[in-house]
Amino acid sequence: MLQKFFKKFILSTVFGTGIGILSSAILIFLMAAALTVGNIPVLLISPITVIFLAFGGFFAGFSSAKLSGEKGLLCGFVSGILFFAVAWICGAVFEKAGFGTSAAIKALMIIISGSLGGILGVNYKRK
Repeated sequence: MLQKFFKKFILSTVFGTGIGILSSAILIFLMAAALTVGNIPVLLISPITVIFLAFGGFFAGFSSAKLSGEKGLLCGFVSGILFFAVAWICGAVFEKAGFGTSAAIKALMIIISGSLGGILGVNYKRK
């Protein structure tokens, strides 16, 4: 019984995190396209990116909890942590940035939005 739960939990968390990464990547891609076409101030790039990462964390938590069907807060929290780990590793590889104040703010935003997404995902009922 416990082994079945962990298998379901791990699969839903990994799959949900993948959905979150994909949704965040699409939003950031659209922002990059808007930057090439439009006249968006440079000061807005970092806050918009953090907001898009928070949306990705929300979608990761929501989809993992929806797939799991139980323990939404835990699913969302773990998906948020996993999503942040992937985002931080990508940032460290491409930007050579360490873990500073900006990374802590991103971690907080992603984990909180992932937890909220998990709560809403497990309680979401289609009408």
